[in-house]
Amino acid sequence: MAQIVKPFKATRYNKRLFKNFSSVVCPPYDVISKKQLANLRKKSLYNFSNILIADNGNYERSAKRFNDWLKKDVFIDDGDDSIYLYEQKFKVEGKNVVRYGILSLMRMDGKNRISPHEYTLTAPKKDRRRIIEKVRANLSPIFVIAPKHLNILAKTYKKYKNKKVLIRFNDLDGNVNSVWKIDDPADINKVCKEINRHNLVIADGHHRFEVSYGYYQRNKSRFKDLNYILTYITDVQKGLLILPTHRIARLKMGKKSTLDKLKKYFHIKKLKETTLDKKLKNDKGIFSFGMYLDNDFYFFKLKKEAFLNTFIDNPAYKKLDSYVLHQFVFPLLKVKGDFSYTYTIREAKKMTKKGQCAFFLRGLPLKTLFDMSHKGWRLPQKSTYFYPKVYSGIVIRRFVS
Repeated sequence: MAQIVKPFKATRYNKRLFKNFSSVVCPPYDVISKKQLANLRKKSLYNFSNILIADNGNYERSAKRFNDWLKKDVFIDDGDDSIYLYEQKFKVEGKNVVRYGILSLMRMDGKNRISPHEYTLTAPKKDRRRIIEKVRANLSPIFVIAPKHLNILAKTYKKYKNKKVLIRFNDLDGNVNSVWKIDDPADINKVCKEINRHNLVIADGHHRFEVSYGYYQRNKSRFKDLNYILTYITDVQKGLLILPTHRIARLKMGKKSTLDKLKKYFHIKKLKETTLDKKLKNDKGIFSFGMYLDNDFYFFKLKKEAFLNTFIDNPAYKKLDSYVLHQFVFPLLKVKGDFSYTYTIREAKKMTKKGQCAFFLRGLPLKTLFDMSHKGWRLPQKSTYFYPKVYSGIVIRRFVS
């Protein structure tokens, strides 16, 4: 059996130069807004976003900065092969939650061992391809899940969580991120051996995975272990949360026409914001969704499953709210064009402008995600939002000969 997971010699920020790591780390490239980018770069000249995101398409500048920071010892290399325990403490609905996993290398060419779950887009792949070609490194980990609870991961977390941390910082949402270096060969072997027994599902980072795999295929003989990618690996635990990704779009018809169009297929209720949130979380029907339209909130529940038969052939896809929304509801309302996304109803309300409407979805069950990805079925873009995001700049994996 191929070795799916292995330790590596990480490149990371020099702790002697930086005491406040919240000033240098950043979220993944695809969730950083223009406003956030400006604020991140105000925090420090050495904020990781200066490398992760190329200004005006200047990828050479990102590579130059990366190499300059290596020469200045802003970044240093670990001398031994290690994995890194990564804990995130956060709050959801007022409750304290913890998620933990490991940062390591994961093999990309293990046959049928790694399952994606989302389709990818050309523009993000082109951007990440130019970054990887110039910088020659995995700058951010992709996010992968083992589809069952791993006892050895829990034991390792219990063993290391009270030891001295390598890095600790608060992210932009105020979540506490802690990282411990694990360089004991026995501990590394136990964790990797257990994970190697399981097929894994990509939760986040599909574009980076495809780009890294393409880079490996073009450069097999140039660098060592190029068929491996920097990865955050977790398992099924209480802290593994999938939040729904809500959409904001422009409508081509008014409120009355919109509601008239939908009432043929849906039971409609006008609700308060908090009531709608509870409704979506508790509804177990075949399909339901919410809307924020002209300062009012609505809940829509499908009257008959048979209504979907004309639009959706595969019965499994009827269970995917994001797919049903795009294939059934949006064509009914002639919704097209660019979408804005957020994972909270409150934020969606703020983002919705005149002439626009917010569409609210239910969260996707993990079981549905695993079932579909293992069968090779892909979900529409932005079907899942794993919270919190795994931060960039904690550890880097440079390509070496």
